[in-house]
Amino acid sequence: MLTAVVESLHSDTLQVTARYVNSLVELITSNIDSIAGTDVYPSPRAPPGLIEGVHTASMITRHFKNTLLQMRARIDAASDEETPNTGADWEQIDIVGALLKMGLSR
Repeated sequence: MLTAVVESLHSDTLQVTARYVNSLVELITSNIDSIAGTDVYPSPRAPPGLIEGVHTASMITRHFKNTLLQMRARIDAASDEETPNTGADWEQIDIVGALLKMGLSR
C-alpha cells in the first residue's frame, strides 16, 4: 500500500496528501514490530494474494526499509534547488522517526 502511495506521489497524482502519507508511515512504523513475533501456528502457505515467501517478517521489513530509502531520496531531491518541483509536496512528508526506528540514519 505504501509503495502505491509513493508511486502516486511520484506520478504527480495530487489526490494523495502529505498528511495521508505521514499517517500511513506512522501506522506501519508503530506496528512493524508485531510482524516479527513468532507464530505459534504458522501457515503452510502465503495468505491469498501474496507470493510464497514474500510474507515473511524479514521480507516485509526489507520492503518497508527500501520504500523509506526511496522516499528519503525523493525528499532530498525536492529540497534541492536545482531540481524542478513536480507538484508533489515531498518536503511536507516526515519520515525521520521511521528512518530512526528502522536503523536508517540520515
